[in-house]
Amino acid sequence: MEQLHVQAQRWMSSAVGLAALAADEEQAPYLMRQLSEYCTDLLALPSASVLLAEGSGGGRGPGAECLDEDSALVNVDLREQVERWPEFAEHALAEGNTTATLLPLHGTEGSGPVAVLQLLCAERELSPSEVDSAQHLGDLAVLLLTQYRELRQHRETTGQLKSALTNRVVIEQAKGMLAEQLGVAPDTAFEVLRGHARSRRLKLRSVAQAVVDRELVLDPAPE
Repeated sequence: MEQLHVQAQRWMSSAVGLAALAADEEQAPYLMRQLSEYCTDLLALPSASVLLAEGSGGGRGPGAECLDEDSALVNVDLREQVERWPEFAEHALAEGNTTATLLPLHGTEGSGPVAVLQLLCAERELSPSEVDSAQHLGDLAVLLLTQYRELRQHRETTGQLKSALTNRVVIEQAKGMLAEQLGVAPDTAFEVLRGHARSRRLKLRSVAQAVVDRELVLDPAPE
């Protein structure tokens, strides 16, 4: 009983470790690698790895099969699967691994698998509790990775919108100043700005900023 309690604590500590990793923006991309290391350690495995759906390339091994069917493959005897997965089975057997367990991992409930957790064993099978623990930890890791990516995308989009708005404000300000200086319509002033930028292969934002800062005086005729 004590051993089971200790093992449960180790799995819980690993879950906390993944959450801490996800909170670190620089370390979050390495969640899947850390998941593999945790599983290798907790299950005393010779090998554990993660296959992401986005990088699977439609392969023919058990990982691709697990992704396509969204179904776990548990304690598969690789000695009996050489014809089914020739390249994978032969390589795994050459490394001394005789059984494979592959678990589809989901980022959110009801979604398709985002990745596959691949666990290789040498001359032993995983117990149901070990499989369940690995599944829960794997799903947590993928959920954390999905949330990290969504947050990063949100930040990038927000940054792009903010930059676009700032550019627009500067350009409109320059257009108004130039229209007043040259005594022309705002649309004509904009053509002057754009013509100057194009002829010199400069960014329109840079030219507009120079006008606003009174570092650039333009001719009324568009270039």
